Amino acid sequence: MESSHAKIHNVIQKLRVIFKATQAHSKYVEKLCGLSSAKLWMLHEVATSPGLKVSQLASVLSIHPSTCSNMLDKLEEQELISRDRSKKDQRSVHLYVTEQGKILLARAPQPPQGKLTSALKELPFEHLTTLDDELTHLVSVLDVPGDKVGLTPIANE
Repeated sequence: MESSHAKIHNVIQKLRVIFKATQAHSKYVEKLCGLSSAKLWMLHEVATSPGLKVSQLASVLSIHPSTCSNMLDKLEEQELISRDRSKKDQRSVHLYVTEQGKILLARAPQPPQGKLTSALKELPFEHLTTLDDELTHLVSVLDVPGDKVGLTPIANE
C-alpha cells in the first residue's frame, strides 16, 4: 500500500511536469513567433471569430477583461490586430486580425491555444469534472490571497 508521503511526492512531480511543459511550450512559441503563448492564443481566437468583443475574448481565455485589454494593446502595437469601435455604441469594441497577424498565425506552432488547454480538451467530461473539483479543493487549502489570481495567464506578459 502506497504511503501518503509517496502519493504527495507523485502529485508534486506530475504538477511539475505540467508546469514545465506549459513553460517550455510558451518559450518555444515566443522564440518562433515573438509572442507569448497567451497572446498567440488570443490572436487565434480573434482570427476564429472576427468581430469578437473584448469581454467575449476575456471569457474565452478565462482572463480578467483588463488583463485582456492590456494584452490587446501590445498586439495592436505590433499591428497584429485592429480594434473597431461600434458606431452605435462607442463602448463596444470589435476585434479583427490584420494581414500581418494572419501571416504570423500561419507559421505559428500548433496548438495555438497551448498544450495545457489542448490536453484538457482531450479529457472525458467526467475526468475534467473530477479534476476541477479536486483542484478547487487544493486551491482552497492553499489559501491564496486574492480571488483574481487565476485570471492572469501562466506565462509572463
